Amino acid sequence: MTTPSRPSLQRKQTRSSEKARKEELDLGIAVTVDDRQYTVRAGDLSSLDAMHLRRETGFSFRGLMMAATRDPDIDIIAAIVWLSRRIDGELLLSYEDVAGEITYDSEFDIVNPGEAGEPDPET
Repeated sequence: MTTPSRPSLQRKQTRSSEKARKEELDLGIAVTVDDRQYTVRAGDLSSLDAMHLRRETGFSFRGLMMAATRDPDIDIIAAIVWLSRRIDGELLLSYEDVAGEITYDSEFDIVNPGEAGEPDPET
């Protein structure tokens, strides 16, 4: 008696699936706070970054991007800045320290999610 062969669990990589994967990794958001830009892309995040983000803010990365488009209050701006600085190597920086630095007097601008790049020079 022979066992029927099972289909492979490995996904076939096609050009379109590879392109979609790269686009997914490029999803991100950028904020400019007091003339300094902070950018976060999905491809830059580790699982530890995602875990700390959820622990500190209650948001997943996608949830943070959605919150930034719907209700970009200073706590959301602080979370993006904190995550960007964490990715840049400031692993011991606490979210509370960053949140304490950003106030309603801070000037900030958000680049639409998925367009994390240079901010519009006219803003």
